[in-house]
Amino acid sequence: MKVEISKSGPCERTMSVTVEPETVQDHREKVISGLRREAKIKGFRPGKAPRTLIVKRFADSIKEELLQNVVTDSFQKALEQENLMPLSRPVVEKVDLGQDDELSFKARFEVSPEINLARYKKFRTEKKVHQVTDEEVEGAIDTLREQHAHFIPKNQAAEKGDYLLIDFCLLDENGEVLPDTERPNQLVMAGHDDPDALFSHALVGKAEGENQIIEIDFPADYPDEPLRGRKVIYRVNVKGVREKALPEIDDHFASQVSRAGDVAGLKELVRENIKKEMERRAERETEEELFRLIIESNPFDIPNALVEHTLERQLNNYKNQHQNQSIDEKRFREIIQPSAEFLVRREYIIHEIVRKEQLTVTDDDLKAKIEEFAAQLGSTEQEVRKDFRTREAMNNLRSLVQEEKVVRFLLDNNDIKRVEE
Repeated sequence: MKVEISKSGPCERTMSVTVEPETVQDHREKVISGLRREAKIKGFRPGKAPRTLIVKRFADSIKEELLQNVVTDSFQKALEQENLMPLSRPVVEKVDLGQDDELSFKARFEVSPEINLARYKKFRTEKKVHQVTDEEVEGAIDTLREQHAHFIPKNQAAEKGDYLLIDFCLLDENGEVLPDTERPNQLVMAGHDDPDALFSHALVGKAEGENQIIEIDFPADYPDEPLRGRKVIYRVNVKGVREKALPEIDDHFASQVSRAGDVAGLKELVRENIKKEMERRAERETEEELFRLIIESNPFDIPNALVEHTLERQLNNYKNQHQNQSIDEKRFREIIQPSAEFLVRREYIIHEIVRKEQLTVTDDDLKAKIEEFAAQLGSTEQEVRKDFRTREAMNNLRSLVQEEKVVRFLLDNNDIKRVEE
């Protein structure tokens, strides 16, 4: 077998393979023998039909299976011979079977780039730390109040800010219920602050009662594309109107929502939590800035196959999180393309730093991580280990620990100045 490799793109390789006639003939005999054993031909017992008859009757099938088998087998052997690992499904083309049984073909596929990290240390950047304000503390406590609000029944029509417990569906022009549009037991706010929440605005003034019709003409520039320029008819059954009552901010409330015993303790606890979150965010931003600096200083090509895989994963995640929303997939891909390319480059950089600095993950590292998870969850190490029984789960844990080692290495080997925003 003769193999030639040429570079046909930044990360693409074209493999030209020529297979000697003897190998092709061996494969042909295997195909014919398999057909003789399995073919059912009138007048012959299985496996007893003459070879010439099999070859004549199944000529097209023999050639098709022969080409597939030879190409698949020789391509795999060629990869092993050239020590190549494709990242994409190969595109096979120009398959030619000569009169002398010599077979040739070309296969195009992507491979990982060659990376030379000339610089990944001694960058200078800033870690911007945000100082928590009293307004942010008050805002967080207001959020806690919202989360612990009570809904009091109200025997009047809904006013702005009230909530309605409703069943609703969409109707067609003939008053028939449209398929898959029935939504029972929905708690919806009347008169939402968002000016585009037209359905919410239409609930203002509604009282308890069945079969109430709401017609909304959505403007041509409405943000939700499927509703633009449409007239939508809703049938609403109002089961009840609720007035939201927020709890008072007092010592009783503080003890209910936290381990603090009074309002002063609650404010201090909230401030500390915000501070920790701001610190974590500052660390993440610093990490990403370091990777950005490394990418700018060490340009390299990346395979389209990995970018596409990352885009697909992010798109599926978005769909799962927003199942009731429509999405312009083409526009979504355009928006997140730079992010996907960054993530692919980031992953390559992590692996290269691991290789150059020999940042291996030990069993003790994995054990320490599991203990950390157990402490965070208030569980035991044995219980947490159950989540990592599969090889895939353990590999994911190993990758996480490895990435954390690389990040820690970068933070320790670059000049990071802490500044207050």
